[in-house]
Amino acid sequence: MYIRLALLLGFADNLYSDFKERVIKLGDLQVKIKPDVVISEMVEHFLIQPPKMILEKEIIMSDFITLFEAFKKSMDSLPGCTSSIELSKEILSFDSMDLQQGISAYFEKYPIIVKDIDEIQNNELQAFNLNREYLSCNFIDTWTQEQAMSNGKFSIERYQYMFPQKQGCPPLYNTFIYAALEQEVVRAICPNSGEAIETSSSFPVYVQEIPSQFVFYKVHGREEFYIVTAGYPGLKSFLYFPKHNLVIFSRLFYSIGVKENIVSAIVHLYRKFLIFAEKTINYLQQPKRNLTLIYGIQLNLGHYFLNEYSGFYRIILTGLYRKVKDIVIYKKPKLPLEQIFPEFKKAVCYNCESSDELFETCMTHGLFAIYPCAYFLSAETVFHIRQIANSYCSESQKRLITDCVADPLIFINLRKHNKAWQEQVDGTINIARALKQEYPNIGIFLDGLSDCQEDAEVIYQSLRNDISVYNGIGISLLDTICWACRTDAYLCVTGSGLVLLACIANKPGIVHSDHVHMEQVRPGGFFSVIRNDMYPPIPVPRNEVVVVKDEMYSNYSMDWHSLYNRLIKIIYPPSCIE
Repeated sequence: MYIRLALLLGFADNLYSDFKERVIKLGDLQVKIKPDVVISEMVEHFLIQPPKMILEKEIIMSDFITLFEAFKKSMDSLPGCTSSIELSKEILSFDSMDLQQGISAYFEKYPIIVKDIDEIQNNELQAFNLNREYLSCNFIDTWTQEQAMSNGKFSIERYQYMFPQKQGCPPLYNTFIYAALEQEVVRAICPNSGEAIETSSSFPVYVQEIPSQFVFYKVHGREEFYIVTAGYPGLKSFLYFPKHNLVIFSRLFYSIGVKENIVSAIVHLYRKFLIFAEKTINYLQQPKRNLTLIYGIQLNLGHYFLNEYSGFYRIILTGLYRKVKDIVIYKKPKLPLEQIFPEFKKAVCYNCESSDELFETCMTHGLFAIYPCAYFLSAETVFHIRQIANSYCSESQKRLITDCVADPLIFINLRKHNKAWQEQVDGTINIARALKQEYPNIGIFLDGLSDCQEDAEVIYQSLRNDISVYNGIGISLLDTICWACRTDAYLCVTGSGLVLLACIANKPGIVHSDHVHMEQVRPGGFFSVIRNDMYPPIPVPRNEVVVVKDEMYSNYSMDWHSLYNRLIKIIYPPSCIE
């Protein structure tokens, strides 16, 4: 700050020669200098980055923040002001300014307050004129709550019949999706008045660096706020009050995300508002918007099946797919929509290659976007996945599966890029040879990403003369599911691949990974709630796995006997084989 003052007072020309003297004089003007600043280091820094450049950057950032504050206020009103368009043009004229950096700087100056609804104090809520009971209603995820908010317009008997709460299953969640599809609005409770209100204004925001998807639904109560869905299951996760720069999130969000992701999502939202200001204003001024589903946004293989595929299949089951006129498809989905869900063949599809294009498409075509996720994998969904896999299994793999006489056949998942068992090549070879002693007709199927091809080839060459080895590296996802269903047991790294084996194929098996991911398969972990009728994966004990670093995705070492000794106990006895 004192450098900027010095420059403004005309000291720039002599700043290097008598820096110390100028600092003293500025000190008389009550300019504070941190005592740990070393003058020589500062001079060296200025030689690299001259003061004039520093001044320009400071002025540009200051101007950006001032203009952005005005832009934000205009956008936070409903349906938005035409002045937003002129302000956005002015801000975008800052050629040297990175929008993400500038908006982040604004929220550093005016930090977003992020509070857990269960922990925020009553006096804090009163300061914002918010009612705890009304706030909480927006996070209640039940059929009766959706019916109450619709004033009886949303009939729930049919959905309760189709999706009964089964013993041992987690709650259905995302009941709002079915109400939104049927009524073509998302409903909320005004946190100030308690009135039921509705909206069809939606802003999809995909944050690549997290990566995670958010849909902001803009609602006009006594003041504007957003109800936001987020996380893998797309739950109602938090409310954002732009006037107060306040976020209140639900406990459900805490189990699927971190608070820093909320701030990142809001920064991305306003960045898109800036870039597409005119289209956003036009969108907000439209009287009606077209009901739209988002597909393909889930990049994680396991969550694609658990959440996205499951959600779309439930839309088919309820017949609500008939209400859908448009679908926005993000990048390249795990499976083509027209292949797995031909029921949507009449819908207009928009293909988007980026997060910005996804947002722009919704604004341009006036789309009311819903990301229809589910929270767990039902038996009906699993049956549908298997049917699709069998229908589209390639002829070459279908012949191999039909001709495979290995008994038993063990599915072995390889991993290379991270979270890798460092001895997987020698370990797999030793396990296969040990099994050969008990099961003369043993066979193994090797699965993994393309970076595992070299390891798979070494394993194949070492075993090919004695054991049937099927190399599945590079085959299609649906082919892999067919092989998973054909196998008798598995050895798998804890992660997305485990969903194919444990949840879809429902096979018994042993899992291994770094210490952090292994918690997912322990009692009460992630894999204990996503399907209630599957064989529970058996984890290798923590003390038998030595991680390179005690962090997520760390590589690790493990004696192959840790897998073999557990696998041999869950395969049927050799005496059962003719």
